[in-house]
Amino acid sequence: MFGCQQVLIHTNKDTQAVIEYICSESNKVFNCAVYYARQIYFKAHRYVTKAELDEEIKSNKHFQAMHSQAAQQT
Repeated sequence: MFGCQQVLIHTNKDTQAVIEYICSESNKVFNCAVYYARQIYFKAHRYVTKAELDEEIKSNKHFQAMHSQAAQQT
């Protein structure tokens, strides 16, 4: 099980907008990956490997909006 720690930061409006954009793109990448994995499971009755999922999501516009290392950890 993973733990998380909440960090309170005080930013200006520009930095806050960037952080919110990156967080929303991360959420969209996660949703696309879950959708793809579920579709493969329902249609082919198999699980998707991490390598296969990475290859499929690389062409996603939300993935491309983020740095690749951060997007792969989403």
